[in-house]
This record gives sequence, structure tokens and C-alpha cells, in this order.
Amino acid sequence: MMGNPFVYYRIDSIRELKRDASCPVRELDWHKDLAVIQRFYARFTDTPVNPDEFDQTVGNPLAVMKDEEIVSFAIPLSFRDGETEIGGVATVPEQRNKGISKALIAEMAFRILNSGKAATLTTEQGNLPMRAAAAAIGMREL
Repeated sequence: MMGNPFVYYRIDSIRELKRDASCPVRELDWHKDLAVIQRFYARFTDTPVNPDEFDQTVGNPLAVMKDEEIVSFAIPLSFRDGETEIGGVATVPEQRNKGISKALIAEMAFRILNSGKAATLTTEQGNLPMRAAAAAIGMREL
């Protein structure tokens, strides 16, 4: 029998959060910035992004930009009361291992915690860079 292929992380308090503001993170608008969001996701999948499939009342996506293009992206998702999941995290290959996604998920966690909810993140067991980033910002593995 195979074990769970996912690892779950959570942080409940801004006091626990380790945040580095050296990488600027920008809030995007699902509709106004849809073209740039779709260009970004086209690098990873043939399925176009449809903003109407996301609960936009949870918050806006965040991105790290370079030359007006997204290099790293995250979406706030709502699955359970009292929590917001940091989801859809992706970074273009040429920008990986530079601390960009760590800065991005830290900023997303800060905004979630500041709204009074716990921040969670789910990743695959084998996604060691995302697991390291989650731990580095103070998230604990559940």
C-alpha cells in the first residue's frame, strides 16, 4: 500500500513567520492581469487558466515579476473554515533556487495570517525545494 504522496504545512501566527522582503512581490488582479497570468501558465500546461474557477473572495494571486512577466506565482485557495491554502505555486525553471518562491509564499502567508486565518500549503513528498521553503518561513509539517 502506498503512503500519502503529499505533505501538509501550516502556520497560525505572524509571530512564527520568517519573512524576507528582499524580493518584491506584487498583487495581481485575476481579470486585469489575465493575459500575463495565462502566458505564465502556458509554460507549464496546455490548459488555459480560467479565473472564474477560483474563489476570488479569498484574495488575489501574488507574483514576482521580471520585465513585466511573472517568474513566480501563487494563488490563495479556500478549502476549510479558518484557513487559506497557498496554492498553484510555480516558478519558471530559470529563476528557481534563488529564494523567489520562499519570498512569495512568505508574503502570501503574511497576508493570510493578517486576515485572521491560518496559512496552509500542500506539496508532493518529493518536492524538496517547496518543502524547504515552507519550513524556512516557519510553517510546520502536519
